Amino acid sequence: AICSQHAPRDHTLQHNTCAWQMEAVGYLGVSGGQEPMTGRGEVLSFHNRLCTGTACLVHRAHEDGTWVPPPALAEVLEFSGPPSACWELQLQVRFNVVPKGEVYCGFEVRDGPLRLGGFTRMMVRTILAFVQSLAKQHGADIRYTLGDEKKGKRPHVSVPVTAFLRMFRSVDPVALPIMHPEKQGTWHWSQGSWVPIKRTPNLFDTCHYFTLVFNAANIDWHVWKLVGIPAIGSMDLSTFLGAQSLHSVVYDEGADDHSESPKDGGNRRVFVEVEFVPPHARCTVDVSDKEPSAGSSSGTAQRSSQGMQDESCCTKSLVGNPTKPMRLIRRLIFSVACLARPNVKK
Repeated sequence: AICSQHAPRDHTLQHNTCAWQMEAVGYLGVSGGQEPMTGRGEVLSFHNRLCTGTACLVHRAHEDGTWVPPPALAEVLEFSGPPSACWELQLQVRFNVVPKGEVYCGFEVRDGPLRLGGFTRMMVRTILAFVQSLAKQHGADIRYTLGDEKKGKRPHVSVPVTAFLRMFRSVDPVALPIMHPEKQGTWHWSQGSWVPIKRTPNLFDTCHYFTLVFNAANIDWHVWKLVGIPAIGSMDLSTFLGAQSLHSVVYDEGADDHSESPKDGGNRRVFVEVEFVPPHARCTVDVSDKEPSAGSSSGTAQRSSQGMQDESCCTKSLVGNPTKPMRLIRRLIFSVACLARPNVKK
């Protein structure tokens, strides 16, 4: 049974018709395939050999007006602020096996190294090293590679999930999204309320559900841009990724052999995976005014006509003005101190 940890809320979407289409900004890996995620707060179920659970993605209003979250959902994006988050992903997981060591959350690309020139690559590496050093001061171990240091290594950045600001534990599954307003801590659902608990190294087990909360104020999936960057404003993600998708994975390093992990994933065991896709690769999803029920799909996925256009358009945006990334990186150097503080627990 799903226990209700807050009063019923009206998530009804305001629209002139009872059904319309939205782009899926990402896909949740489920048994046998993927489920589209639009960011409208739909709750999707997943299960695999390592874990079972649900996922909920809430995205801020789209610039083109195709999606405006109702107040109850918009409130979710305020809890970690200021500034307000562009999006928040809540993953509720019950492990079938006890994680070994640290559990990490990371972003990675899989089709090749990042599209960076020599100077840009040097600057990005310098910035990541600086961010890594600051994160260590807050007790977080950020790992990263640009994909060219060692053959077979995917470009990625990851951080232990125990370093993030908010985490929830419960004996039974709870309704997503969780609306607890505290900005930082770990809580256990007990007798109808969230009770603070200590975040210990051996927190994860196979007896509880753990809700992991991830969000960002500087990444807008809908427009596929870094936004709100001091001295720069916004920057297209394709500047660094090209036409590649960005995969978010929750994993540990407890695989006994390589059969449990991707070919170049070392000894990783991937518990959950969400793939965020650029606009040219998205499908559209038929949605309705009715709020999706827990564990259901948000609608019928259809291939977007935009997604059938030549993928070289993203490559052209990179090479059309080769000096643009360098100018942006130079400006980024002056604002890196403002960006370097990660959204992790002190």
